[in-house]
Amino acid sequence: MKNDLDTSTKRSASDASLTKPNELLVMVPIVGKLSPVSRKLFNALLYRGGREFQRRLADGNPMLAEETFEARLSELVAHLPGEAADWSTNAHAHLKEMLRTEVVWESIDKNSVTTGWGAMNLLSQAEFDKKGGAWHLRWAFPPRVLAALKDPAFYTRLDLDVIGSLRTYASIALYEVCARYRTNPTGVTCSQPPEWWVEALTARAVRSPSVKGASKQVGSEEQRVKPKREWRKVKSESVLDAIVEINAKTDLEIELIEKRTGKAVTEVQFAVRRKRRALVAEEGVPPDMLAQAISLGISASDISILARTARGGHDILKAALKKLGERVNREDLEPISSAVSYLKSILGELDLYIAEPVAAEDVKPRKPDVSRERLTPAVQDVIETPDSLAKRHVESLDREAQEHLAKLAFAHMREKGLATASVSQSYARYMDGGPLVGVLLGEMARQHQKLTGLVPVSGDS
Repeated sequence: MKNDLDTSTKRSASDASLTKPNELLVMVPIVGKLSPVSRKLFNALLYRGGREFQRRLADGNPMLAEETFEARLSELVAHLPGEAADWSTNAHAHLKEMLRTEVVWESIDKNSVTTGWGAMNLLSQAEFDKKGGAWHLRWAFPPRVLAALKDPAFYTRLDLDVIGSLRTYASIALYEVCARYRTNPTGVTCSQPPEWWVEALTARAVRSPSVKGASKQVGSEEQRVKPKREWRKVKSESVLDAIVEINAKTDLEIELIEKRTGKAVTEVQFAVRRKRRALVAEEGVPPDMLAQAISLGISASDISILARTARGGHDILKAALKKLGERVNREDLEPISSAVSYLKSILGELDLYIAEPVAAEDVKPRKPDVSRERLTPAVQDVIETPDSLAKRHVESLDREAQEHLAKLAFAHMREKGLATASVSQSYARYMDGGPLVGVLLGEMARQHQKLTGLVPVSGDS
């Protein structure tokens, strides 16, 4: 049986990860510089644009030459670092980098032939527009990039959250190459001259001006143009740190392998292993839940993560899967674009109805009402806590007051180091007009308690 992550196989069921064509994995800047965040944003544009492009083709409605892709900015940057409020400014700078930086594409293996591609910018067009208070981005890819997205026969699956967690350009570039070989039986990447790796892992142009665009396909007898920087310097300045970061933050463990002729390094490759994580019994996915999730188009890796992190545990996740199944079977509605994203939104809605844990000392014993129990045995009184009262106060406020509290809460969580990617996404969605849910609502309630004194402060994050 073939592993569905094997990048040498044809495309299978889609999920929320980026299926990046292998011919787009290794880009060599020849004019300009590409920052780590710009490369992350380019991956996000490939993910969103590729899905839309393939959907249009499947519907028999191919995109016209004058058409562009469009998406809400907050959705595009959900996997990226930084404050959501700053992205209207930051995105301009990173889009300019993509418009100005010229790259050539290097073949990573025999299945990814990039002969004749030449030099091109990453984007051919980009612009902003504000709709309903939210920034939207429109963009277009060069024709050859668009052609690669049409139906890639060979691709590498990349988790945008994992890519978003990496700090340096070398880490991102090296991880993408190593991810291509995560299921390779040999356990190693391609073996290339050190000059190839210098160009593949460097964010700025390193070729001499007279030979920009010059390249050599793997296996050619031509003498490769040597970059201006030496492998040993690049290795010590960025590659060794990138290995440490990849091993610490991702699903891979990699190791540098250098082949020498005398004292000179003549070939470089990396050993690649997938991490195996032992799960305690409570973290495993029940077989029935796993089967249901896969039948709805959710990968085993995605459902296993949700099973460990969903607030309310397996019972809430089962309820969310049932609701997702009902939505998928609605023939009167448009098909959902991403089952896992829809499932996460359902979990966010159900989060409102999950009971907050109440300490035993906070609950005063009450004498049972025998007559009430006889008449309505299935009805239980709701016990209000200081936190639940504060949340109801916050939910009753007008939008302007709520947004003020949201800004205070998010700033406090950033100061305390609690503003995780999930919290940042919830904050961005809310400020763009989305619902008020989860951890953000809880912190807003605590800030409301401090400001108003309506109820006692039960704790501080």
